[in-house]
Amino acid sequence: MYEAFYRFKVKPFALLPDSSFLYHGSEHQAAYNLLEYGILSEAPFMVLTGDPGMGKTSLLQQLIAEYGKHHKIGLITNARYDIEQLLPWILLSLGLSTKRLDPIEAYHLFSEFLSQEAKRSRRVILIVDEAQSLGAELLEELRLLSNMNDGKTLKLQIVLSGQPDLHTLLRRSDMTQFAQRIVVDYHLRPLSESDTAKYIRHRLRVAGGSPALFTNRACALVYRLSQGNPRLINQVSDIALTYGYAEQVRIITSKLVALAAVDRSKGGILPLAEKEQLIELASAPEDPTELDDPLPSSESNPVTAESAEAHPMSSPEEDYARAMDLKERGRLEEAVELFHSAARDKSMWFKAYSQVGLCYVKMKEHHAAIQAFRTALDDSTARQQDMLDVLYLLGRSLDAIGKADQALEVYHRINHLAPTYRDVASRLRGSQPAQKPSGHKGASVRDQPSWFSGAIKTVQRFLIGSHK
Repeated sequence: MYEAFYRFKVKPFALLPDSSFLYHGSEHQAAYNLLEYGILSEAPFMVLTGDPGMGKTSLLQQLIAEYGKHHKIGLITNARYDIEQLLPWILLSLGLSTKRLDPIEAYHLFSEFLSQEAKRSRRVILIVDEAQSLGAELLEELRLLSNMNDGKTLKLQIVLSGQPDLHTLLRRSDMTQFAQRIVVDYHLRPLSESDTAKYIRHRLRVAGGSPALFTNRACALVYRLSQGNPRLINQVSDIALTYGYAEQVRIITSKLVALAAVDRSKGGILPLAEKEQLIELASAPEDPTELDDPLPSSESNPVTAESAEAHPMSSPEEDYARAMDLKERGRLEEAVELFHSAARDKSMWFKAYSQVGLCYVKMKEHHAAIQAFRTALDDSTARQQDMLDVLYLLGRSLDAIGKADQALEVYHRINHLAPTYRDVASRLRGSQPAQKPSGHKGASVRDQPSWFSGAIKTVQRFLIGSHK
C-alpha cells in the first residue's frame, strides 16, 4: 500500500520473522554472541528465553543461516507436551524419516546418523522453538538423548528457545539434572528507548527507505506504546505508515503515531501502554518544532526533515552533487538522504542507489547495502561496466552476511558475461565445484526463483542486446 510512496523495496515492519531485518542492538547482539559461544565451545545445552515478540525466532534463523553450512541443524517448532515421544519429531526435523518407526528403530537411526555426521567432523544441532510447550517429560527425553555424546566427541547440541515459562520450568527441583547441563542461558529483555529508535531506523534503511522518516518524538512515542517489544514496535510503526500514506505526508510525527494507535487500540486487543494519553496527543495540533529535531546518532551533522526531503528548490543533479560531497566528508547518513532525493529523477536512479549502497557498505549496514544495490539493478538502462560493478558489490555484500551460495551465483553470472572481471575467476576457483550452477541460461543453483537470478537475467538481456 505505502511502499511506493515512501520508496520502500519491501515492507519495513512486517510481522513475519526475517533475519535480514535483525537489529543487532545490545540485547540481541549479546544473546547471539552467547549462542555463538555455545556452538563454538560445544555446549551440550543452550537456553534462550524472552516474552512473545522479542525476536527469538529471528535470532534462531540467523544462527541457522550462519552455521547450517558447517553442521546439520534440525528445527522443531510445533511439538507439545501431549505427544508420546519427541524422537519422531527430531527425525522429521533432520529429514531422516517421515514414517512412524518402532522406538528402537528410531533410536538406532538417530544414533547412526550422529555417528556418520561425527565422522564428517559435523555436529548435529537440534533447535526447539516454543520449548515451554514440551513439559518436563519431553525435556527429560532430550536430556537422555544428550547421553549419546561420548566422552571424546560432542555429536549433539540442543538449543531451547521459549517464553519465560520455560525458565520457570527449568528451575524446578525435578529438573536439576537437566539444568546442570545448560552452559548458555540468556533472557531477552525489551529494547530501551534509544534502541527502539535505532531499531525503527535500521528497519527503514534495510527496506530501502529513509531513516529520517520517523521523527525523534514519533520514535519515543512508539517506545512508550510498545514498551520496547519488537513485535509491538512493528505493529505501531506499520499502522503509522499506513496513516501517513493516507494523509500523503512524507514525515511520520508523534501526532500521526497517536492517531494511528488510538484507532488501532479501539478493539481492545493490541496490548499498548499509555492508551489514556493518546487521545489528548492525537487531538493536539502539530508542533512544527518536531521536524527540526536532529537524529541522536548524528548530532554534529543533523539529518533533519529538510535534508530528508531535500531543499525544495534543488534539482536532483544538485542533490546528487551535494550527496557526493557529504559522502567524501564522511557524513554518510546525510548523503544517503540526498541520494534518495536525487533518485526521484529516473535518469539518476541507477547511480544514486549505487551510491546509497556504497554508503551502507562503509557504515557496515550490509543488509541495507544489498537492498540498495538490488534497487539500482532494477534500472536496465545503465552502462555495461557500471552494471557489472554493482553486481560485484552485491556479491561482496552477500558474502559479508554469510550468503555464500547467493554470492557465488552472482559471481558465476559475472564470469559468464565478463570472464576477466576483477578477481571473480579466483573467487570461483576457491569455491566448491558442486555449487556451480548448471546450464548457460542462468538457472539458479537450487533451480528455485530468487531476486538476484531475476536481476542477473535482466542484466544479461541488456548486455546481449548491447552487443547486437
